[in-house]
Amino acid sequence: MEKQAIEQVEPSGEVNEEINQGSESFWIRIKRSRTYKYLAPLLALLALAGKVLKPLLVVLKLSKLGGTFISMLITVVVYALFWGWKFALGFVLLILVHENGHMLAARRAGLPVSNPVFIPFVGAFINLKEMPRDARQEAAIGLGGPLLGGLASLACLGIFALGGGTYWLALGYTGCFLNLFNLVPFSFLDGGRIATAISLWLWLPGAFLLGVLAFKLGNLLLVVILLLGLWEAWGVFKKRNSPEFTAYYGLPGAFRLRMGLVYLTMLTVLGLGMSYAHELLVHLQPQLVK
Repeated sequence: MEKQAIEQVEPSGEVNEEINQGSESFWIRIKRSRTYKYLAPLLALLALAGKVLKPLLVVLKLSKLGGTFISMLITVVVYALFWGWKFALGFVLLILVHENGHMLAARRAGLPVSNPVFIPFVGAFINLKEMPRDARQEAAIGLGGPLLGGLASLACLGIFALGGGTYWLALGYTGCFLNLFNLVPFSFLDGGRIATAISLWLWLPGAFLLGVLAFKLGNLLLVVILLLGLWEAWGVFKKRNSPEFTAYYGLPGAFRLRMGLVYLTMLTVLGLGMSYAHELLVHLQPQLVK
C-alpha cells in the first residue's frame, strides 16, 4: 500500500521536465543579474579565504581576541559591499580605536572588561563585568571612547592636510561625525555617561536632540536608543531622593566644572573638524564624481 501511495503522488515525467526547465531558467536569470555579477567574485574570495584562514580562525577562536577579530572581519566584509574594502577597513579600525578608549579607561579604573565585539550597522561594544562605583568612574569610561576615537579622526584629517588624499579626508569626516554623535548627552550614549558627572539635567536637551535626529533620519536604531534611554532616565529619576542616588552622583563642584570644560572642548574640536572636512568634501565633490 505504501508503494502504491508513493507511486500515485509521484509526478509524471512531463511535470518533472517542466519543473527542471523552470528551475534552470530561474538560475539562469540569477546568474545574469547584476547582483550575482558583484557577489559571485566576493563569495568565491570568501570561500578561498575560509580554506586558507581556517587554521588561524581555530586558533583565534580559542584566544581572547578571537571574538574581536572574527566580528571585525565580518563587519569589514559587510561594509565592503557598500563602500569598498579600503574605506570599510579604515572605518572599522576607527571604531576599534574608539572602543579601545573605553576599554583602557575601564581597566585604568580597575574594572574588568571584555574585548570589543563588532555588530554590522550597530557598531561595537565592550562588556563591563563590574559596574562603575560612582558617576566619576562612569564619566571617565564614557569619555575614553570619544577622546581616543576623536584623536584618531583628527589624525586622519592631519594626514590629509599633509597630502594623504581624499580617502583620509572621508575617514576623518566620518570619524568626527560618529564621535560627535556619541557625545549627545543622553543615556546609552557616551555623552550621557559623561553628563552624569556634570548634570543629569543635560539628559533633557540630549533626549530632544536624539528625538529630532531619529525623526529626520528615520533610523530605527535611534528610536530604540531613545526609548531605552527614556526608560533608564525614568528609573534614575525615581531614585533621586534615595541615599544610593546621592552616593553615586554626589561629586565635588570642582570635578564637575573640569569635566564640563573637557566635554565642551571635545564638542568644539570635533565640531570644527567635521565642519572643515565637510566643506572640503563639498568643494571636491565634482572632482570626485569625475
